[in-house]
Amino acid sequence: MKTSILLKRTLATLLLALLASVSAVAQFRVIGYVPSWAGDVNSVQYSKLTHINYAFLLPTATGGLQPIENPAKLQSLVTLAHANNVKVLISVGGWNNGDDSAFESLGANAAYRNAFVSNLVNFANQYNLDGVDIDWEYPDAGASANNHALLMQQLSTEMRSRGKLLTAAVVGTNGGSILNSVFTSVDFLNLMAYDFNNFDHSTYDYAVQSINYWRGRGLAANKTVLGVPFYGRPSWESYAQLLARGASPNADVFNGVGYNGIPTIKSKTNLAFDQGSGIMIWELSQDATGANSLLTAINQVVVQRNGVTPPPAQAIPGRVEAERFAAQQGTQTETTTDTGGGQNVSYFDGGDWLDYAVSVATAGSYTLGFRVASATGGATLQLRTSGGTVLGSINVGNTGGWQSWQTINATVTLPAGRQTLRLYAAASTGCNVNWLNFASSTPPPTSSTLIQAEAFTSMQGVQTEVTTDAGGGQNVGYIDATDWLAYANVTFPTSGTYTIEYRVASPSGSTLSSDLNAGSIQLGNVAIPATGGWQNWATVSQTVNINAGTYSFGVYAQAGGWNFNWLRITKAGAARTAGTTLATAGAGQLDHRLEVYPNPVARTLHFQAVSALTGTFYEVLDATGRTVLQGQVSTHDLDVSALKAGIYTLRFSATGQASVTRRFVKQAE
Repeated sequence: MKTSILLKRTLATLLLALLASVSAVAQFRVIGYVPSWAGDVNSVQYSKLTHINYAFLLPTATGGLQPIENPAKLQSLVTLAHANNVKVLISVGGWNNGDDSAFESLGANAAYRNAFVSNLVNFANQYNLDGVDIDWEYPDAGASANNHALLMQQLSTEMRSRGKLLTAAVVGTNGGSILNSVFTSVDFLNLMAYDFNNFDHSTYDYAVQSINYWRGRGLAANKTVLGVPFYGRPSWESYAQLLARGASPNADVFNGVGYNGIPTIKSKTNLAFDQGSGIMIWELSQDATGANSLLTAINQVVVQRNGVTPPPAQAIPGRVEAERFAAQQGTQTETTTDTGGGQNVSYFDGGDWLDYAVSVATAGSYTLGFRVASATGGATLQLRTSGGTVLGSINVGNTGGWQSWQTINATVTLPAGRQTLRLYAAASTGCNVNWLNFASSTPPPTSSTLIQAEAFTSMQGVQTEVTTDAGGGQNVGYIDATDWLAYANVTFPTSGTYTIEYRVASPSGSTLSSDLNAGSIQLGNVAIPATGGWQNWATVSQTVNINAGTYSFGVYAQAGGWNFNWLRITKAGAARTAGTTLATAGAGQLDHRLEVYPNPVARTLHFQAVSALTGTFYEVLDATGRTVLQGQVSTHDLDVSALKAGIYTLRFSATGQASVTRRFVKQAE
């Protein structure tokens, strides 16, 4: 076994504790309720949450606790959540058909309160919980309100002395029976800004009213968490059920049912960023999957507002280098002596894990090669989904040394699209990992490459939906002007002429363009005909010359109003002279051979073009399409130091000419 593991663990623990104490101050909370009676803990999107409340634990009138429903589910939830650095609290009470008599009884009796607090401490310790969420719906004015405040104060003392959280769920407005003294007892309050009316029960305006009500009473912003519903009223259907019946993910009303679609959820998340410190969700099992997920919409705002750029996805099929993890627990990297050099991951012990952002081009079966070395043996490595489902596993024996490498294969089945995969050490007394290699069991023909539209590695403004085109699956829709999709690691094996086909549908026609490496090489525009409907499909194509290499392939919406199902790249002709620049613009237009560099850029973006740019106009658009910089070009330099980190579109225009766009990445200084 390697030396210094104990020292490594000690230092790592101290570092994590220090980082936690720093980040906890400013972390935006995303809190999801998981009820005992609904949902699968393996389907929870843990990477998009900070806290989970398990609902509900019910008190007795004398301060006891009724048996928790589905205790095995709670235990599994805690294990999976903690493996993903997500805190778990037990939510006590709830609506319970309007029966809060147990709270009223125990709250009014000091001995019962003492017993209740002691029982909650023991329960939290038994299940390794991070805190308690009190959902007393609702204390009355007067003595009941005072008893609620006394209970919260007593719980606060006991929970904080043990390093655990205390929170409470409260009504959105008119919560006079929650006394202001409770504000100092809790770490934060979850505002139930829903169920206000039967139909318009959770509008954006009511979210504003709720925050204004509690902030106006003196609740600090860092203790204000805005609640949002994943269901509609008056039918009480889940958001997923409403979509299945035909509701739009981008609307708030369907056949007389009021709910929150993606735009409203995003607006509320921005509101919570501006006026509070988090979003609370009732409840996670009601969410839809894929691009229509409301939790994903919340996460997109969180990522944008935090200025975090998602890690680049590694393409599958292909090799995933072990040291290119998006997140990890308990490992180190070191120089490897394996063929090809570079680094490997070491100190991979039981319970350690590595997360990888990947983009799977085509759903199906893959042969997964684990490149491993161990001087001790005894390791069991698993490949898991972000929700914890085991996709495949291997056993690693003694390979003869920490740099004596072997490849062990397993078979895994993967869905298409961007996703997070976790390499987990289910058991290990020491193992090194150099790479994972995914080889398709049914590789595509070498003469052409088919890329599903929904397999993008990054995008702006689009969504996915079920398609009726041949082959089924999903297409990309809701495409508006300036939206785009990018596909990483697209390889053109030789220089020459390629035919690129696009499978599209449009009621009235539109225009797309394509490019390589974030617009540094433009491939030109392609007209999309009017096909007669959103699911009436046609194939359009262009012929381009491309130098051999691996690129990020971009598809850009010059105009909106079309759907996109796949693109196919086929080698069509002889190689062209290396270094020839593509010119796709017609006579009298802006120079489409324009280059912008460096990309990514920290402070100054430079322009280079054959034609002069002086006198043309420019504007810089952020990921939401908002103009953040604009003006007339006077030099070949643009100061972008004031922009936040993220992806931007740079557009050049001149009177009577087609505009030219380039995308660039602004990195933090």
